[in-house]
Amino acid sequence: MKHDQKTCENELKTHNIIPRKYYGQVFTTDEKIIDELIKTIKSIYKPNTKIVEIGGGLGYITEQLAEHFDDIDCLEIDENLLSILNKKIEHKMNTKACPNQSIGVIQKDILEYEPPEQDYLLVGNIPFHVSGKLYRRFMSEIDHKPYGMVFITDKQYAKTLMGQPPRCYRVSLQAQGYGEIEIVNDVPPTSVYPEPKVMSCIMKITQNPTPLPQNFWKVVNHHFENFPTPEVKSPKTVGLKRWIELCKTINNNR
Repeated sequence: MKHDQKTCENELKTHNIIPRKYYGQVFTTDEKIIDELIKTIKSIYKPNTKIVEIGGGLGYITEQLAEHFDDIDCLEIDENLLSILNKKIEHKMNTKACPNQSIGVIQKDILEYEPPEQDYLLVGNIPFHVSGKLYRRFMSEIDHKPYGMVFITDKQYAKTLMGQPPRCYRVSLQAQGYGEIEIVNDVPPTSVYPEPKVMSCIMKITQNPTPLPQNFWKVVNHHFENFPTPEVKSPKTVGLKRWIELCKTINNNR
């Protein structure tokens, strides 16, 4: 079935579903954008990886993921969408007839999701209002982090993650400390339903092979919360490389 804003609107009406602002629900309807998302995921995908999709929605992205990957956890918090997702995925698996394929539709908030033991990627059209908590959890708080993320997200927020001095915020350091960030493609409002007021983008983040110094966040948080300090007059003017050097200097002077 071809997807666009109108077919998405009609499908929601058929099931008496109104997109819920509380969940930040938006649905990617542009097939070219979904194809580009899949292409970007494949560019960093490694064998035996679990794909973890955030917000399955009406299954437009999920169905395409199922065409290309065999191990998928599709998370959807809205119970009104679960039956739609399950029916679509069941149909997809029956028609594809791939006995080794595993696709699970799970009613779960991504912030409460326990990562799989195997390597995994986080993907999807993420709700803008959970972005900060999502990145903090999966980039710095948990031990078993994804080796990459591919999201459709607010373009301005993506630029903030890529921020350099004098606009290098804590969230910028968090993202850059985790991995290399790239804005792959613009996603115009007409590619999404309901149509947002901002430009979105496909963003790819690939995990850095070298972990941050053990005291990194202790040092960064101290200087952000107590500036100016003798070492750092204005934290936003200090980039990731300089913070790492400062951490190493502190460690060497102990």
